[in-house]
Amino acid sequence: MRSVTSELELPRLTSADLIERFGNDEVALRRYRMLAALLREGRAPGEVARTFGVSRESLRRLREAFRHGGLAALKSRKRGGGHFVRNSPLARALRQELAAEPGVTANVLWRRVQARLRDEGILDVPRSTFYRLLARLRDEESGIGAQSATIRLLREALVALPEDPPLTLGRSDLAKLLLADETDVQQRGRRLQAALRATIEQLRPPDDAGPVLNDPRWRHYLIIAGEYEAGETRVDLQEALALSASTYSRAKREALERLATLLPAAIEALPPPAPPAHFYTPPFASVVGYETELDLYVASLRRDSLALIWGDTEEAFALTAALASHLHTRGQKVIWHAAAPPDIEPRPGLRLLQTLAAALAAEGDDELWRHLALPETIPQVWHLDLLANTIGGRRWTVVVANTHWLTDSDAVQTLDVLTTAYEQREIRLALAGRNLPLWADADRWPPLPGDQSALPEFLQRLARRTVTAQAPFSVEVVRERAMQLIDTLPINQVAFLQPDERDRLIAALAPVEQLLVTLRGAAGQMPP
Repeated sequence: MRSVTSELELPRLTSADLIERFGNDEVALRRYRMLAALLREGRAPGEVARTFGVSRESLRRLREAFRHGGLAALKSRKRGGGHFVRNSPLARALRQELAAEPGVTANVLWRRVQARLRDEGILDVPRSTFYRLLARLRDEESGIGAQSATIRLLREALVALPEDPPLTLGRSDLAKLLLADETDVQQRGRRLQAALRATIEQLRPPDDAGPVLNDPRWRHYLIIAGEYEAGETRVDLQEALALSASTYSRAKREALERLATLLPAAIEALPPPAPPAHFYTPPFASVVGYETELDLYVASLRRDSLALIWGDTEEAFALTAALASHLHTRGQKVIWHAAAPPDIEPRPGLRLLQTLAAALAAEGDDELWRHLALPETIPQVWHLDLLANTIGGRRWTVVVANTHWLTDSDAVQTLDVLTTAYEQREIRLALAGRNLPLWADADRWPPLPGDQSALPEFLQRLARRTVTAQAPFSVEVVRERAMQLIDTLPINQVAFLQPDERDRLIAALAPVEQLLVTLRGAAGQMPP
C-alpha cells in the first residue's frame, strides 16, 4: 500500500536539487512553487490561487496529488508520443529558423518564429510553449545531457546580463529554473543578475596569477567577463589573448561549465529578496457611507496619534480599510496589516512582524527583514528590540485590522512595541477588532453602532470624546493618574524584574521622563 505524504513534509529543495530532480520541467517547478507558498510559507489558498492564476479546486487537487504521490506527482506528463514536436506549425517554424542559424539566441528566435507564424495566420502561441519546445528540439538534435542543457540556458541568460532593468533575464528559463520561488519577473532578474556577476567574479584567478597574456588561469574570467559584461566580440578577445579558434572555444566551454557548477551556490548565498509592496500596502476601499466617522478618526490620529475601532468584525474591518485607503490616497505613509483567522494563519505574530519588517526594508533598513524572511523563522526578543529601535522617527500610520486574531505571544509583544511607539509619538496607530484593547478607555472609544438607528449616538459620543480630549488638563487629574500608575508598578515587584522586562518597562515610561525634562527645562527658563 502506498504511503501518504504529510503536508508538513514538503522537502526544501535548493536550486541544485531542483535542477537534479526536475531538469527543465517548467510545469513541475511551477507546481513546487505553489506547494511551497501554500505549505511552507503558510499563505492562504485564495491568495496562492490568485498569485499563480489557478482555481482553488486546482490547488486542492495538487495538494492531494502531493499527499499521495510525493514529489513524483509534480512532474508533467508527456503526451502524444512527440507528435506535437514533429508536426505542429510552431515546431516547423522552429526547425526552419534553427536550420538557418543554429546558434541564434532564444529571444531573437522567438521574434523570428512569431513572424513566421503570423504569416500563417497563427497569433496565439504561448511563449512558455515555445521555450519548452525549443529546449526539447535542441536536446534532441544535439543529444546533449543535463549539464549541457544547463550550459545552453546559461549562455542564453548571459546574453541579457547587462540589461537594466533585467526583465529579459528574469523571463529566462535559467531564472525560472534556479529561482523557482520568485514570481516577480524584475526581482527574479535582479537576483539572477547578482548571482551571475558574483559567479563570474569567482572565475578571477588568485592573486599569485601571472600576467594576463602569459598565465592561462586568466582565460576563463577574461572570456566570460569580456563577452558578457564588457560586450567585446569573440574575434577581438581571441586576438587579444593570442588563442586559436579551437583553443578559445575549449576555454569558453570550460568557463561555462565552471559557471554552471558555481551558480547554484551563488543563488543560495543571495540575501532574501526584497519584500513585495503588497505585504504592507493598504487595499483600495470605498469611503462612501463612512465620511463622518473617517473625519472623526482622522482627527484623533492627527491629535492623539491613536484611533481604536471596535465592535462588529465586518463593520470594523470595512471602516478600518476605508480609513487606511483614505490616508494612503492622500499621500500618507500607511503600513497595513490584516490578521487572518487561526485556520489560515497559525503564526499571526510572525506575520505581523514580517509586515513591519517588509515596510522597513522598503525604506532601506532591511536587517530585520533578512532575519524574518528566512524559512522556519522563530521570532526572538532581539527581533522585537530591533523593531523598536528602527521604527522610531518613521512618521508612519500603522493600521492593524482583526486584532482579535492576534493572540499568540509574538503578536502581543509586537503590539506592545507599536503601542509604545505611539505613546512616544513615533508613529500613529490605528487598531481595529472585535474588542477594545485592555489598556484603552471605553468611555473615550465607543463601540461601533449595531444599526443605523444607533449611529447618531455613536457619532455624538465619538465627537464628544474629541472635544473633551482638548479640554485643559487638571493637576488633580494628573496626580490621580500618576498614583494609578504607581499602583500598577509595586516597588517590591519591579526590583525583581528580568533585565529584558526592566528595559521594556523603562522604554514604556520614556514619555513620562520626557515630560519631566520638558517641565524642568521650562521652569529653568522662567524669570525669578
